[in-house]
Amino acid sequence: MGGLSLRARAVLGGVLWIVFALGVSGWLLVGAFDGIAERTFSRNLSAQLDQLESLILTGSLETAPSQTRLANPRYLQPGSGYYWQVERPDGALVRSPSLGTEALPLRDLQVGETSFTARAPEGFLILTRVRVVRSLDGEGMWRVYAAEAVVRLSRDKLEFRRSLFAALIGLGGALSLAATAMTGMVLRPLVGLRAAFWDYRSGEAERIEGRYPPDLEPLVADLNELLERNAKIIGAARRQAADLAHALKTPAAIIRNELDTLETPQPEMRDALARIDALMVRYTARARLAGANAPGASCEVSPLLGGLGRVMERVHYEKVIDLDLDAPAGLRARVEGEDLEELAGNLIDNAFKWARTSVRVSARRLPGRIEIVVEDDGPGIAPENRPTALREGGRLDEAVPGTGLGLAICADIVEAYEGALTLEDSELGGLLARVSLPLARQEPQATPRVDA
Repeated sequence: MGGLSLRARAVLGGVLWIVFALGVSGWLLVGAFDGIAERTFSRNLSAQLDQLESLILTGSLETAPSQTRLANPRYLQPGSGYYWQVERPDGALVRSPSLGTEALPLRDLQVGETSFTARAPEGFLILTRVRVVRSLDGEGMWRVYAAEAVVRLSRDKLEFRRSLFAALIGLGGALSLAATAMTGMVLRPLVGLRAAFWDYRSGEAERIEGRYPPDLEPLVADLNELLERNAKIIGAARRQAADLAHALKTPAAIIRNELDTLETPQPEMRDALARIDALMVRYTARARLAGANAPGASCEVSPLLGGLGRVMERVHYEKVIDLDLDAPAGLRARVEGEDLEELAGNLIDNAFKWARTSVRVSARRLPGRIEIVVEDDGPGIAPENRPTALREGGRLDEAVPGTGLGLAICADIVEAYEGALTLEDSELGGLLARVSLPLARQEPQATPRVDA
């Protein structure tokens, strides 16, 4: 059961217990009914013997044997399965009309034995009970027999089993549905807890909110305490990374100034220093991304892309680039504005850097996501080289200025927000960078309320 959900386990366990309980109940009921049916069968035979004994003692049977009538009219119907027979002291037989001209099969009984089974004249099995009656004058002994077809007892048992089986199936189905509904009611607070946690994870809430049963309140309190502690740890790590980057800026500036005073150019040292600067930028960005998906983080895409486009046109003023921007208003990504600006800025800057004449930037809404596409008509990147371009320092052309960290930083940002970044071929002839980011909710959602 390791792969089953809590709901499936609870429902399965409840159904198994219901089947077990109904099975035991059915077995007990069948046993009780069989006992009652057999005792009723036996009492009926005893009642017939009592009637016959009464007739013998009052002389009615002896004076008018052919007019003898018992309470059950089926003793008058031939082959009905209900028979009686009396053996007089002189050996003569008086029989029920249901026997016709036949006689009941007889056999000798052991001491204490009062009944036996045999075959009726029609061939079916009957149970015969015997009683010996002494006449009033004490001179003679009457032997009285009452018999009934066993098939009637078996048929009553079978009908009861069928009715009971149908009732138990219906009851079991109803109880199983009730168990399923009850399990859903019991687990409903967990569904609400998951929704509240998702609101926190998606940035819609700062903590897990809601009303929960007393059993879950300690768990919710522990989760909130853990989340607050993690937020403090992340905040401290980000501050330390920022402090470290700030502390390194002064030594780096001193080294750069010293290099400027040297008479002999030191390109290797300058490249190394540039590399240090780039790494500080990247790891500072990584430290900032440790707080990605913070509660309430969102940014409107269209004005940000428009502003970046205008900035890049001024930065790359030496190139005549036709910028085509298509970003409908109202699109909001669940991303910090600073992170989205760095992500889109790197991609657009990269497109301007490599484009010949055209750059296209577009954004659109997908189910639960926002897609941003940046294209250029530059040389592009061969498919086998694209994974390298997304790695730290993955420069494919050393002649172009840069550290090779732009796309790597973009990949870090996208990963931090559980998005996707792919490099493809553009219709313009160059590179197409496709970014998928989570969509921010357009309307603030109320904190889920979960009643016990």
